[in-house]
Amino acid sequence: MNNDGLKDFESKNSSDKDNLFVEVSAEELIDQDFVSAEDIEKETENESSDKKIFKKLEKGTTAYEIFDWVRTICIGILAGIFIVVFLVQRDDVYGSSMMPTLSQGDIIFTQKISNYFNSYKRGDIVVLDGAGMEGYTKKEYLVKRIVGLPGETVRIADGNVYIKPAGSNDFYLLQENYLPSGTKTIMMDDGIRKGYNEITLGENEYYCLGDNRPVSNDSRNLGPFEKKRIISVAVIRVFPLNEIKIL
Repeated sequence: MNNDGLKDFESKNSSDKDNLFVEVSAEELIDQDFVSAEDIEKETENESSDKKIFKKLEKGTTAYEIFDWVRTICIGILAGIFIVVFLVQRDDVYGSSMMPTLSQGDIIFTQKISNYFNSYKRGDIVVLDGAGMEGYTKKEYLVKRIVGLPGETVRIADGNVYIKPAGSNDFYLLQENYLPSGTKTIMMDDGIRKGYNEITLGENEYYCLGDNRPVSNDSRNLGPFEKKRIISVAVIRVFPLNEIKIL
């Protein structure tokens, strides 16, 4: 076969291959539900619109500055909500049951981190939910101090608080240096009747008392507080300003 014939044959086959390729590709496009040319044009228009909007929000423009401020404010609000709901909250003190440590009108900040780790210790001042407890009819939360921990036995006698640690046979006098000298812890008759003058605490129970022992309505009358009733732990008193104090 001459060179011209070879060239014609190659040219013809090449042309046929191109046509075959075009036809198969078209069928594949139809079978696989590819987007139409009209859809592609719409998508291109949308991309162009997005680019125009993006250009309006370039740094230095008024639109960008407004957007940046709105974004910052939203992030701040969300962060504030997260902190208040999960970490820290402000509480106002009502009544005199925690005097002289806390007084009516004091403002304190409390933390909720201890709730996640069950890391409460003796001496912690805690905010408690007393709703539904026999002997408590107010709507406000209580502010009290933890004196007895889970598993311990608490005895109140002779004006003192005694603690028997879990697994021990002996009671020990609780040293309460946060109380004014000479303070007596006296049981109420109703509390004695309920058996709260000597009680062994369950694995999730805490015995809590107010520092102002003569007037405080606490575990001596209400009984032990379950862990789920602990809302938060006091950290600092921030008001009055001249009495700021770590608690």
